[in-house]
Amino acid sequence: MLAGASGGPKWLVLSGMDLAMAPLLRKREKELLCVGSSIGSWRLAALAQEDNEDAVRTFEDLYIRQSYQGQPSAKEVTAESRQIGAAYISDDDIRFMLNHPVMKIAFLAARSRWPGSSDRLVPQALHLTAAYAANLIARPLLSLFFERTLFHTPGFNTDIIGADAFPARPVELTERNFRDAVLASGSIPLVMEGIRDLPDTPPGTYRDGGVIDYHVNLPFAVGEDELVFMPHFFEHITPGWFDKSIRRRHHASRNLENTVLVAPSPEFVASLPGGKIPDRTDFKTFVNRNDERMHVWREVVESSRILGTELGELFSAPPSMITVRPLIDS
Repeated sequence: MLAGASGGPKWLVLSGMDLAMAPLLRKREKELLCVGSSIGSWRLAALAQEDNEDAVRTFEDLYIRQSYQGQPSAKEVTAESRQIGAAYISDDDIRFMLNHPVMKIAFLAARSRWPGSSDRLVPQALHLTAAYAANLIARPLLSLFFERTLFHTPGFNTDIIGADAFPARPVELTERNFRDAVLASGSIPLVMEGIRDLPDTPPGTYRDGGVIDYHVNLPFAVGEDELVFMPHFFEHITPGWFDKSIRRRHHASRNLENTVLVAPSPEFVASLPGGKIPDRTDFKTFVNRNDERMHVWREVVESSRILGTELGELFSAPPSMITVRPLIDS
């Protein structure tokens, strides 16, 4: 399996690794299940294309060049995101991905329960506040507010998602709902509008998959000799969006026993502009200074090529030359 986590602009530090994986994915002959949440879904929608290297570069450029004046409304961010999706995912790309001979992909989204289905500020804020409080008490209580939805291509084995507190509702991707499903998977509450009235999809308002599955801490039912590969921004795992401030939950669970996680080292991150990985706060830091933000993000992307080179070397290195550290404390 291949997994892609939520994280917005953080994905730019992984773009070099995505480019390193692209030619290997084209050559692969054995079936590969791919699950993404939020920006992880957008990355998979590039990696699963026929010309995936060009798709990654195009998405990378479009993502960097998005720009806003002042504090954008949810409507503006949603409209910009739709334009990005339309520009790097063509109708032919969708048909290819739906029938990909090797990569079977799935996008995680969270279907809001009432009153979170509204985009009005007060009902949505109350819904999120209540969900945050419930999550503080116990993460499974989040299921009272959101339903995990798994948009998947034909042939994706939905049984690979084992049972936990959030039963996944499977919804098959079609040519009519593909773009909206990718958009829904990354529709951050309050920042973007919820995505509703998706064709070939149960009615409801769909939001960012990271609300439930921020870093894809899923009970994957893989075999003992099978692995989940996850390029990630950090060396730690945060289960859900509401868990970001709950440090005690920032660890890998037994769900990830078969997961191989690769992430940039603290030393590498320290070498980036500002000593950090890009994130959504950059839009506020560089408000009305879009050119400066774009320049910083392009520097990060150029640095990420180093990670791509190192990942390529790992793929071709003999096992005796690779050092692996436990992800889960024994």
